[in-house]
Amino acid sequence: MPVTTKKQFKRGELLIREGEPGLCAYIIENGNVEIVVQREGQPLQIGTRGPGSLIGEMAMIDDKPRTATVRALEDCDVLEITREDFARRVESADPVVKMVMRVITNRYRDMIGRTNSFVSVTPTSHAAATTAENSNDIHDIAMSTIKIQNELKVALDQKQLMLYYQPIIDVQNMKIAGFEALMRWKHPEKGMISPGVFIPVAEESGLILELSRFALSQTCQTVAKLTAAANPALTGSHPIFVGVNFSVKDFADGDIASFIRTTLDKTGVNPAQIHLEITESLLMEAPEAAKEALEKCRNYGIDISIDDFGTGYSSLSYLHFFPIDTLKIDQSFIRAMTTHPASLVLVKSIIGLARGLNMKIIAEGVETASEARIVRELGVEWVQGFFFSKPLPVDDATKFLQEWQAPNF
Repeated sequence: MPVTTKKQFKRGELLIREGEPGLCAYIIENGNVEIVVQREGQPLQIGTRGPGSLIGEMAMIDDKPRTATVRALEDCDVLEITREDFARRVESADPVVKMVMRVITNRYRDMIGRTNSFVSVTPTSHAAATTAENSNDIHDIAMSTIKIQNELKVALDQKQLMLYYQPIIDVQNMKIAGFEALMRWKHPEKGMISPGVFIPVAEESGLILELSRFALSQTCQTVAKLTAAANPALTGSHPIFVGVNFSVKDFADGDIASFIRTTLDKTGVNPAQIHLEITESLLMEAPEAAKEALEKCRNYGIDISIDDFGTGYSSLSYLHFFPIDTLKIDQSFIRAMTTHPASLVLVKSIIGLARGLNMKIIAEGVETASEARIVRELGVEWVQGFFFSKPLPVDDATKFLQEWQAPNF
């Protein structure tokens, strides 16, 4: 999977050579480099760059040879952006953004051509500085994204990622029905990093494929431990299940169904104990690929859940087009239903819709006794939320299965 990787260059080494194809670009983390062009057979320094600078991007954008050589003035640490990774990001960009990027690149190359006809090359550096001043915010966001992407790849390799498990309660019978597996990242220096920060970066970079496979593999190993730890008095007669989240990118990969089946077969996990959770956006963005993969998973015995239902842009016609077993009502509706009558009406409508389509329901984000009481009275089967338990490390999840005391509400 082509993503940013960290590289080191010693003083005097070339990062980029004039005339070569642009196979990558670099972001300088530490150190300084000089930019050199050949003029009348002699090297001419046209500028220097330091930490935070992006170099080599133009040749990737317009697929033309490098216009300058870049040499390390001191030992440098850089992040490499591959052509494949860059091309994937450009391909997913808005067409207008692509057009503007091409126009700016062409104009910049024209400016370089005009500037190089003069002995003084200060305007080139000045133009680059002016551009940077006008795009600090974009630059900072891009730098942050690329650094997170690089650190996330390291996190995968160094086992910094882990799964927490939030209990799902059978609220009609007050039994533990299962869990949802939620990704967590414990950075060695920054501590716990929010999934809201790294999951979008993983999706943009393509690393989400590795994260999803990691989550499924870890969950399959954990299911046996949870099953063995379960107290029948607290769980009832049905086997404990665990929901695992998958993204649009996973289904665009085309091989997700066979990977899921292979993983379950290798680990010996009962398919009924794995619930595959997807968002509404998947149904809209890749409907045919999603349907084919979901049908394979469903036929194998895996439960299919729609996560955060009601917040996306789904068409109700898709609900009978896809093999869906469970609707998860988004927490925003649950939290608002005690104070906003319209939200309560929407929750009732979703429940009625699920009933009509013979689907089960999970109410997410239940945080108060009144919320738990309402959804139970409305006939919701399963609930999850802080009122019952926060997400737990695997060892705490096993204790929960043995020691949970049902709250009164």
